[in-house]
Parts: sequence; C-alpha cells; structure tokens
Amino acid sequence: MLTKRQWLPFSLFPKRRFEPDFPLVLWFVGLWCYLKAFLYVCYLYMLGLDPPPYPTGAIIETAYFGAALIPALFIGYALWNEKTKFVIAAILFLAIDTPVLIYHLGRMLEAGFLDSALTKMLEFGSLILNVASLGWLVGFRASSRVRYARKE
Repeated sequence: MLTKRQWLPFSLFPKRRFEPDFPLVLWFVGLWCYLKAFLYVCYLYMLGLDPPPYPTGAIIETAYFGAALIPALFIGYALWNEKTKFVIAAILFLAIDTPVLIYHLGRMLEAGFLDSALTKMLEFGSLILNVASLGWLVGFRASSRVRYARKE
C-alpha cells in the first residue's frame, strides 16, 4: 500500500510530461486513458438515452464502462507521473478493453448506429488507438526489460 507521502509527488497533469526526455509511450497512453475515461462517461450517458427495456448487451456494456472508468483514470494518472511499474496494469487493462470495444462495435453495427461517417471514425478510431497503445506498451515493456538485462 502506498503511503500519503509516496502519492504527494503525483499530479493529475504533471509539468514533467512536457519535457523532451519524457517517454512518449507513457505520454500517449496516459492521455489515451484519460480520454477513455471521458469516453466511458459519454457511453454511459448515451446508453442511458436508449428507451427501456434494455438488451442484455447494453446492460453488460453499462456495467463494464461504469467499472472501467476508475482504472482508466488511475492508469492515466500513473503513466503521466512516470510510474513504469503500472505499464503491466495498462497492458492488462487494454487487453481486456479491446475485446469489449470490439463487442461494442459489433453491437453498434448490428443496431444500425454506425451510419454517420463521424460516428464510424470515432468508434473505429478508438479501436485503432486501443490496439496501437497495447502494441506500443508491449514493445516498451519488452525493450525496457532488454535494456535492464544488458546493464547487469
């Protein structure tokens, strides 16, 4: 358990993230996690606009998006504060989130909600950013392990 003193140097939007030597992968995935948390709020709002009775898929998505809101904020916060031990948590989060997002896209396609080009771009762009972030984090983790192995 982290003590209050260990959390004090953390900042929601640290100035360090704008320094040239800040790892770009942590900056990008941290930003993506913050944006995902905002998207989850938007998904929850939009799912709440559907008239009842709700299909089972909508109930599952609502529960997932409501539950995933907190980890998304926490991981974005940790990565922007350069806590590299949370890279594994981010990989696990995105590995779980990507199939759920594919399920969400399938449900949206089936229901006919992806008619507009803007909606398609946002939904498929979100999936592409998820996959890109996941791949980049796996590469970052693998390269950092190789770097540490060479130092020993």
